[in-house]
Amino acid sequence: MIVKKVTRYYADCGKSYSSKSYCLWHEKVCKCWTNPKFRTCKTCKFGRTAVITDILDNPDAAILRPRIVRQCANPRFDYEIHFKKAHEKAEGLCIDCPVWVQKTSK
Repeated sequence: MIVKKVTRYYADCGKSYSSKSYCLWHEKVCKCWTNPKFRTCKTCKFGRTAVITDILDNPDAAILRPRIVRQCANPRFDYEIHFKKAHEKAEGLCIDCPVWVQKTSK
């Protein structure tokens, strides 16, 4: 039997690499929404997701379309004042939130 120990390097966003230099490079160019430096809903203590099922165009239709909606549980968050959309395809994802609180590690 052969035992090999492997070292993994983890960037701030949670991605892992076998090469330290590539991990450091990724941290320099990282634009991941799971990176705490961008203060997004995905890294906030108060960020929540909810699944909503909408009925398509016809209310009598049996086709349901579930979609994920992000909600903020922070009592200080005001959608009109604090919300800054992260990307046009990321509906409901806030970036650079002024009332952001970092998640604690489990």
